[in-house]
Amino acid sequence: MKKNTIIYAIVGLYCISLLISLTMLFTKKPLISQKPRQALASMNPSSPKQAIAIIEVVGPIQMGQSPSRFMSYDAQSIVKKLRIFGAKPEIKAIILRINSPGGSVAAVQEIYSEIMKQRKENKKIIVASMSDVAASGGYYIAAACDKIVADPGTLTGSIGVIMELGNASELFRKIGVKMETIKSGKHKDSGSMFRTMTYEERKMFQALINEAYGQFVDAIVEGRKMDKQKVLQLADGRVYIGSQALSLGLIDKLGNDQAAIDLAKQLAGIKGEVKVVTENDPWERVFSMFGGADSKLPFQDLVSHSKVRFEYMLE
Repeated sequence: MKKNTIIYAIVGLYCISLLISLTMLFTKKPLISQKPRQALASMNPSSPKQAIAIIEVVGPIQMGQSPSRFMSYDAQSIVKKLRIFGAKPEIKAIILRINSPGGSVAAVQEIYSEIMKQRKENKKIIVASMSDVAASGGYYIAAACDKIVADPGTLTGSIGVIMELGNASELFRKIGVKMETIKSGKHKDSGSMFRTMTYEERKMFQALINEAYGQFVDAIVEGRKMDKQKVLQLADGRVYIGSQALSLGLIDKLGNDQAAIDLAKQLAGIKGEVKVVTENDPWERVFSMFGGADSKLPFQDLVSHSKVRFEYMLE
């Protein structure tokens, strides 16, 4: 009986602490305690009329495949935030804080296109601020920005495309498993893990890679205003650190987040005080307490890699 009472007391205290935490999270206070980074919701008439917004791009960039339905680092949510901030006249510039090794081709291109659109149609200044990693697809979206700032040790570059197809045919042969395939056309099971790829299929997939690679190179040429031959020399998949990237013309400045904010202020012609705002979902903080951003089902990685990877991704 005494043991049950202790258990009930522990559960009760946990529930109370969780309720208090949720109450604190959802009260309308600045999402980030530091003075220069205030929640958009906290802006009031007495606040500065000019603001800079920060959008986080964290982890692999996918199309609607966030680890949790409460997290919002997928391509669609990033595009949505770009549109929200782009429509606000008080937002004079946007900082895209990137800490990503890349992602799927389509998802990366969605973000790139929206950045270019906001720069052209809404005349927004957009500055990329690279964190630990902004490689491959991470660099792709940075190339769309007006300027790129990175730390000296940031890993970037890795310009290229990768596709990986599993082949478990030898394993299945050894354990006596044989797959029977019924298909509508000869290419319907191209890339199947149950048989060896044919020469014709390899040529077909290589053509896809070459096309996506060409799009990557063209995106850098367009966004960075670089000579195409120079981009081709750099775009062989190698990784650069920030200091190397600067000397090669892949980025514009070495510095931290504050350096990116200062550069955005300068480019946007902002004088005096500026409010730096974010738009975070309170659920992100709730789930981060439980490791929500990184939690996956044990078989999730296996499923996501079991068929085809077609990505701008740092390996």
